[in-house]
Order: sequence, then C-alpha cells, then structure tokens
Amino acid sequence: MNIFDILPYFHEAPWSYIVVPIMLITSIIGFYHKPFFHALLLHPYEVYRGKRLHTLLTSAFVHRNWLHMLNNLLIIYGLGYDMFGNIEQENNTFTANLLTPILFISIIVVPNLIQTFVKREDFLFTAVGASGLSFGLYGFSALYFPLQKMRSPIFTFVQNAFHASILLFILLFALTLINKNNNLINKHLHLSAYIIGIILSLISRPDSVIEIFNLF
Repeated sequence: MNIFDILPYFHEAPWSYIVVPIMLITSIIGFYHKPFFHALLLHPYEVYRGKRLHTLLTSAFVHRNWLHMLNNLLIIYGLGYDMFGNIEQENNTFTANLLTPILFISIIVVPNLIQTFVKREDFLFTAVGASGLSFGLYGFSALYFPLQKMRSPIFTFVQNAFHASILLFILLFALTLINKNNNLINKHLHLSAYIIGIILSLISRPDSVIEIFNLF
C-alpha cells in the first residue's frame, strides 16, 4: 500500500505541501525562541501606526500552542488541496498554481487588516495563528460549487453547499455574540475570514453567483 493511495500527490496539492511545512517549522521555532515569535506576531496598535506591517502576513506562521497549530495545519492541508483542485477543475493547472497562493495571502492579510482597524486602540491585543486562513478556506470551498449536493441528518434543510455555507455563517455569527470577553478564541476574525473566503470564491467563479440566484 502506497501512502499516496490515501494522500494526494504533490502535483495535486502543491501549495498545501509548501505552506503547511513552512508553518509547521516556523511555529515550532516560535515555541522555543520567543524573540522569533514576537517578531512575527500581529500587534494591531503598531500596525495601524505604520509599524510591523509584515506581521499582517507573518502572524499566520506562528501559533500559541501545539493543539492550535496542528488543528489549523490539518484544515489548511485538506482545504488547500480542495481549493487547488476546484480551481484546476474549473480552469487549468497553470491558473490553479497562480491563483492559489494569491488567495492564500489574501485570506490571511485582509481579515488581519480588518482586525487591525477594529483593535487599533488596544495596546495589549496581539494575534497569531492561521485560524483566519482555515476559516477563509472553508468559505471559499463552501461556495465555489454552491449546488454541490450535501445532506445533514440534524439540519434537514441542508440540501447543497450553499445551504451549508449559510448554516456555518449563522453559527459563526452566533458565536461572536456569546461570551464577548473571551479573547482566547478570535471569533470575529473567524467570521470575517469566512466572509472574505466566500467573496473570493464568488469572484474566482462568477458562475456561482448565477447558480445561487437561480436557487431562489
């Protein structure tokens, strides 16, 4: 039995195989070398004032603990593969190779820009981790093919990917209203990243907009 009978080959998910190991290595370095960790983390107070702009991207490459890191990397590996495959299926390999890293960077940076604006006066707030990328990839995959059939034994109204995307949006929005003082889970970033992923999905495949419109 070959391991690639289970996992995709490199050419099927190149950016998953590039980005995930880099995040793994930089996160492990950050666990044990705090100056490196602090050099990469996002501090919105400083970024809003024109400092440490690189951290809009680099903060996704360090994590606070092993569980945080492994959870994000597993999701990014799987959904990065899904993103690349979807774009390749709709266009071609060249477009998938060109567009996937641009989308990865956009899904990291844009939610961090939003977070920077919201937290611009909070000197104590810092953020790390690729959770934004994880939720952005969820949003992208959810609506790239909105008519893809899906079923839920609990939520019986879910019949396709569009319905599932609405359900996840409602759940993420509800979480932002619960225990607002808990800063350990960056719920607002998750929601904004999910929405950014959806928007990028619709821009990447405009036919999705037509398919959603025709559902009504």
